[in-house]
Amino acid sequence: MKITQKLGIATASLVLSCVGVGLPSAAQAATFLFDGSGTPEAVGWQLDSFGEPNGTITVTPQFTGKPSDVLSVSTTGTAVNLYSRNINATNYIISLGVKVLRSSFNSFDYGLGLSPFAQQFFDTNGNYFFSNVDRANSLTIGENSIQWSDLVGDSFAIDTSVFHEYAISYIDGNLNVYVDNSFDDIIAGTVTPVLTRTGVTPLDESVVGTVAFGDQSNDSISFPNCCVNSAYQLDFIRFESLDNITSVPEPNSNFALFLFGLGILFINKKLGFSQKI
Repeated sequence: MKITQKLGIATASLVLSCVGVGLPSAAQAATFLFDGSGTPEAVGWQLDSFGEPNGTITVTPQFTGKPSDVLSVSTTGTAVNLYSRNINATNYIISLGVKVLRSSFNSFDYGLGLSPFAQQFFDTNGNYFFSNVDRANSLTIGENSIQWSDLVGDSFAIDTSVFHEYAISYIDGNLNVYVDNSFDDIIAGTVTPVLTRTGVTPLDESVVGTVAFGDQSNDSISFPNCCVNSAYQLDFIRFESLDNITSVPEPNSNFALFLFGLGILFINKKLGFSQKI
């Protein structure tokens, strides 16, 4: 065995004692909350859909069950078409794969957006009534950019007329937005978010653990950027709970030095034995 190979063994013992410092353990596998086939309300989403006759709502699902299925949604005028769902998590990633055909917005209102916080309301009989979303900390998806829905802070320029996956992670009060990154890379911290907010508290009666997407605005011609609405093709919605992810504790430095010493001792003994041959 070459000396460099022996050194590699010793180095490996030290490296193995240190790898994983601060890295998360394996997370629950990502779940498709909608896969493009049929309609979201058929798989557990609640729907707020209203605004006619001063607006129009057109929803065209596909039912082949093939990966190519998409949900086509269009709103005009004062129409609202918003989907919400309780995901039963306190730290999580939520994403949607979507292609924008048109999308308008103003401060606090969007024709197409993804909200990491929402609140569902039910009547005394347990029937769904309506939802509120966080109108400041949602992700607004426009035609040439994405940004926070209060329009505070930077925007991220992107051609939204092609399919992209927009993901929001919420961990311990911090929001990060990613584009076309895998959940594994997001969890591992090996990719850089395009938008970030820290110390976030849900607003507008919204809560952690309920999410929403779609057109949440009934703004009409009397508002800036007349008639906030959108047209888009939705490919999927994905979700992953981060509640069970824990960091691997940093190993004791003395233990690491002990392993390093063992490695050096191993090399010295092997070298000594080789000299005797």
